[in-house]
Amino acid sequence: MKVKQLAIRLDQGTYDWLADQAIKSQKTMSDVARGIFEANQMTEGTRRAYGECLEYLASVDSNDFLVGLDALVEAIKEVKTNG
Repeated sequence: MKVKQLAIRLDQGTYDWLADQAIKSQKTMSDVARGIFEANQMTEGTRRAYGECLEYLASVDSNDFLVGLDALVEAIKEVKTNG
């Protein structure tokens, strides 16, 4: 993949929010911005499915997390296979 550099201007509030997200996620501000761009390129259906997966994982009890994750992976495989 050929990489190009992009410079953008942000107001102070947006910059502070981006910096806060970088700190919370332990990523660089560039990585956080890339993630935002990638999420923005998703189709509405993909974005909704992604959000539902995250909501499901957030609702799983920590003691059952791996079981819940396995169930989610199986559901994704089924959707991928059967549509």
